Amino acid sequence: MAYNTKYILNYCNRYGDKLSIELQVDGYVGQAFIIVNNEDYLQDDRGRFVTVNVDGSYDPERDKNKIEGSANPFSLTYRNDRGEKGGAIRATSATMEFFEDMLFNIDDLATSDETELRCVFKYNDAIEWIGFVTPDFFNVAIESNPVISLTASDRIGILKDVNYPVTTNMTETVSVLAIIIKCLYETGLDLNVNVICDMSSDQFTSADLNPLAASFVNEWRAVTDIEKGDLEKCYNILQSIMDQYNCLLTQYKGEWWIVNKYNQEKGYGKLWKYTYDGSFISSATVSFGETFFSEIDAGGERTIIPAGAKNTYLQNNGPEMIYPYNFTFSSDTNDLDNMDYWTVNPDITLQTSLSNFEPTLYNENGNVSFDVERSFYRPLISNYRIITLSNDSVNFPPIPNNVNINDWIIQSDDFKVVTYNGAKSSFTIKISAVGKPNTGLNIGLFMKIKDSTGTEFLFSLSPDVNSDPGGNPWKQQYSNDYYFRPVNTGNTNVIPVIFPNKYQSTITAADIDIEQTVNIAPGANQDYDMKTAIFFVRIYSNSAYKKSGWNDGLLNINSYIKNLTISFNNDNQVPKGVVYQTMLDGRFTKPTERRDLMWGDFQTFGQNGYFYKYREDSLSIIYNQAGQMTKDWYTPWDNSRQPLLLHSLRQLTRTYARAHDELRIGFDLKRIDPFSHFAIRCVSEEYLQVNDEEDYLQDGKSRYITANIGKYLNNKRFILVEGTIDYLRSSFTGVLAEIVNTDKETTEYIYSYFEDSNIK
Repeated sequence: MAYNTKYILNYCNRYGDKLSIELQVDGYVGQAFIIVNNEDYLQDDRGRFVTVNVDGSYDPERDKNKIEGSANPFSLTYRNDRGEKGGAIRATSATMEFFEDMLFNIDDLATSDETELRCVFKYNDAIEWIGFVTPDFFNVAIESNPVISLTASDRIGILKDVNYPVTTNMTETVSVLAIIIKCLYETGLDLNVNVICDMSSDQFTSADLNPLAASFVNEWRAVTDIEKGDLEKCYNILQSIMDQYNCLLTQYKGEWWIVNKYNQEKGYGKLWKYTYDGSFISSATVSFGETFFSEIDAGGERTIIPAGAKNTYLQNNGPEMIYPYNFTFSSDTNDLDNMDYWTVNPDITLQTSLSNFEPTLYNENGNVSFDVERSFYRPLISNYRIITLSNDSVNFPPIPNNVNINDWIIQSDDFKVVTYNGAKSSFTIKISAVGKPNTGLNIGLFMKIKDSTGTEFLFSLSPDVNSDPGGNPWKQQYSNDYYFRPVNTGNTNVIPVIFPNKYQSTITAADIDIEQTVNIAPGANQDYDMKTAIFFVRIYSNSAYKKSGWNDGLLNINSYIKNLTISFNNDNQVPKGVVYQTMLDGRFTKPTERRDLMWGDFQTFGQNGYFYKYREDSLSIIYNQAGQMTKDWYTPWDNSRQPLLLHSLRQLTRTYARAHDELRIGFDLKRIDPFSHFAIRCVSEEYLQVNDEEDYLQDGKSRYITANIGKYLNNKRFILVEGTIDYLRSSFTGVLAEIVNTDKETTEYIYSYFEDSNIK
């Protein structure tokens, strides 16, 4: 479907510039009224006019309907998320008023779809703003010649209630720009994206790169609870990213703009332009203009905003990752090939499927006789291996755990082993499954690791086997001592998941939850490099022993896996995040609002505070495109190599380094550029003194001759914070904040925090 203009209002502002408001409808292709006689039109049983399309196609000359505007046809409002110049998101909305008539009325506009009606506002035939008309806020007075009031918005605000979109597999390496574009797409507006942010890192492949496109992060950081799969809201993600790069997000001239606030205050920067889906368009160096005005509306206010005594960036490391990816084997269908983050072995005869029916009873032959329906799909493992023993066999474990290494059913994606200082690791594996008593599953946890020469080795985790003095029929049992053993070719031992006869009934399904903690490190005479270690998981066939009196009727095995998790353990000194902080030297008390951030550099040291190392698989780390951690950032105004968040914090600190003016005023101006520098041009008159006796120059009619003295108000420049533009009257009412670029003596802090009470 496409948006086509159904209603249009053309008018001019006070300077004669062309303005137009187009109300567009998704899928609109025109309409015509049906005349039943010379004067009457066909109506339905509710008194609504019946319309038809002429030919099924849209004709802009024929199908645009002119409407009449009131005295307040269109006003655009910029609303800052923090209400001051340090804001990160400046949402836009519009109010419109039109006269109602037979063709244009509130009934015709009624819809429950928040993106069906779109408003396109144009200035001199160029798009000035685009937004969606909000159906909740149609309003019309009950009177003759009524006025319809409409409200439209860019829908940035609705992102507060929209989860981060998971359209494909979550990935460990996605650009920050791609995350922004995914979030903005949820507004429903397909707008180009402009980025001005002059920051760079030595870890980038080139200094001439857009930092938002060159920075890569782990998309899983957008998940707030790994086990439950809860997602962060799009608005919070956008706000965090804007603060991360000290940027402002808003719409201007029908496009999204992301502008570093220090770039804006300096008045220039490198512009990178992209399509709505992230395709690169162009780049160029641009400058922001200056806007002068000399008269303001009565009733304006000037407020002195105190200096920012304390400025805080809080990098939260996020939830700790649980492996393997998709540890619950989740899928929307029963097609095993569509299960995210798992691969099906193409070289085996597959008898396994995804099922939403969990077994509760079995026949003696191993077939499922009764099950219960679940709201989710999980693997029902039906591949099996039954080993028949001689009837006098007594020396065997509960199930065989020796498998052919290549006969796996599904395999997880690789994931990196998390270590303590690159020397050792500790993890806990948990398995939850359901199966027939006296049978079992075989789970393979494999580790790939390199030695000092770069040679790669493969290991498999399995338990020891001990004799069982307790009189069990198999006389052997698996111990709780697990080791990684070398794997070459052929068979290898894996982790046995044994379903016990917990209900004293071999046909009643047994559910089991296994939890095992394993600590690993290279031995005294081994030179394996733990930093290279990689894990992956394989699910193998079910297995069981069979003999007289033991599974003697068993012909099939069906087991149901609920989840399999591997969690890397900490040493109880892993902080929640990193605090970046500046404090002005001197007697200052008012702090700026704390910024909570989702991503930052992997910090390994502190400054003026206690610092504790955190996990190297933290979801909060920024990387370059090659997967290397970034660390050495710089800007055109600060060439020192520092973490990104410290540079952003320094820019924020300079912006609030001293008290500054905030003006709440109104003034007339032909056109408002929201990124411009504003200056008040004050003009006064001075009498011309001609001698020491205080005589002043006069003309032939004894009138004093004066000279104009022009100057800027204390030479100050201001930037727009928020406000409303009335395009008909070419006027602005809102808030301007003074530009402050001052290097003030500060003390900088970088330290760890475990809870909010640790933050200074």
